[in-house]
Amino acid sequence: MHVYAGNWNNVFSIVFEIQRFKGSTLQVMGISVENGEFAIVGGTGQFAMASGVIYKNFHEQRSDGNIIRLTIQGSSPLLKGWSPPPSQVKKIGPLGGGGGVVQDITDTPGRLESITVQSGVVVDAIAFSYADQAGQKRTAGPWGGSGRCSTTIQLAPSEFVKGISGTVGLYRSCNVIASLTFVTNVKAYGPFGLGDGTPFTIPVEDSHSVVEFFGRSSTYLDAIGVYVQPQQ
Repeated sequence: MHVYAGNWNNVFSIVFEIQRFKGSTLQVMGISVENGEFAIVGGTGQFAMASGVIYKNFHEQRSDGNIIRLTIQGSSPLLKGWSPPPSQVKKIGPLGGGGGVVQDITDTPGRLESITVQSGVVVDAIAFSYADQAGQKRTAGPWGGSGRCSTTIQLAPSEFVKGISGTVGLYRSCNVIASLTFVTNVKAYGPFGLGDGTPFTIPVEDSHSVVEFFGRSSTYLDAIGVYVQPQQ
């Protein structure tokens, strides 16, 4: 029998900061690799006497470091009979014209990661990537046609969209989104499109952030709405 003991004694705690589990911890032991497993060897608070396994998978490479997805499969005597709280995600809108077809997502969004806008005289299309509430990365769009200019906004891990504004205007006999501006907690992006038309602002509460979009589209982006949730 051969035993390799390098880095096997790696013990640490995962501390929860939101919702019901705030302040609770999981005591974890495992090897520092991007893909593999951690063992749950205990816990505190809501996870007292917890046991189980945490599966690690590489999720995304970014300039400021890699993101690792953790899938927790465990149990604790205190959690019997507990079910997750209902989703706090809300829809606002859509604003714009009534043409085109309905565009929407089918899962519950968790975090917005990137936005791609195709634009020229007006906003031709929008696409985006996001993580659902299970942490799975997903994409949607493009909703609309192809524009003269394509711009991708890659949100930093701590960056979130807190406001959207734009204009609705008549273009080639259709009311469409003539311009869009996205405001995050870091900076403003846009406007995309020339902006002729009636101004609008999608209201987002100070304690909330935009996590996804929905709307209507055909050759252009006819209308846009947002999913928002409390900032976590």
